[in-house]
Amino acid sequence: MRVSAKLIAGVIAAIVAVAVIAAAVMWTVPVLKVRNFQVEGVHQLDPAQVEEASGVPKGENLLRVNAREAASGVAGLDWVDSVTVSRDFPSTLTINVAEHKAVAFVKRDNKPYLIDDKGEEFTSAEPPAGAVEVTGSVDSGSPQTQDAVRAIAALSDDVRNQVAKLEVAGEYSLTFTTKDDRRVFWGASDSNDEDKAHAFATVLKMEGREWNISNPELVTTRG
Repeated sequence: MRVSAKLIAGVIAAIVAVAVIAAAVMWTVPVLKVRNFQVEGVHQLDPAQVEEASGVPKGENLLRVNAREAASGVAGLDWVDSVTVSRDFPSTLTINVAEHKAVAFVKRDNKPYLIDDKGEEFTSAEPPAGAVEVTGSVDSGSPQTQDAVRAIAALSDDVRNQVAKLEVAGEYSLTFTTKDDRRVFWGASDSNDEDKAHAFATVLKMEGREWNISNPELVTTRG
């Protein structure tokens, strides 16, 4: 039996029409609703806070969610460095957050301001464990501040936990003070940071109150 071209065309047209109608119904009637939020990547933020900031209520038509606007709302939270929003059918809105990493902090008017690994201040909050106080010539995003956070980031967790503060006296003058009041002159943040970090860990195991590790191959002490 031969099937006419007109019949085939009619069947195809009917299928397309049904698909168009179904798509229109799902677009206008919330068949696929936002029933769940999947918030990923948060450690400092409360997932409920992220959900609220997205501006998307439960029950919203998942197809009509503006992912760009939702991401923009979440990006307004202080701890958010970057964010993506995506739909996971049939009923989940996924919000993937990358938070700022608080490497350091400065104090102004008795309030701590957190600094991320790019040297940028991003919020005023209680410093998390491992964040080092920075004093001296520190401005958000300045080369000196960027050098400071690079030096701090080079330290092992064990060494960082023994540091009380980092003084920035200039572009080439970084000095750490430990919690037992020893001073370690780092010098500039440069390609030797990793070697300086190893030298720092070594001198903490030795006698001496003041150390110069600016040249990690020629460490000196002043007593």
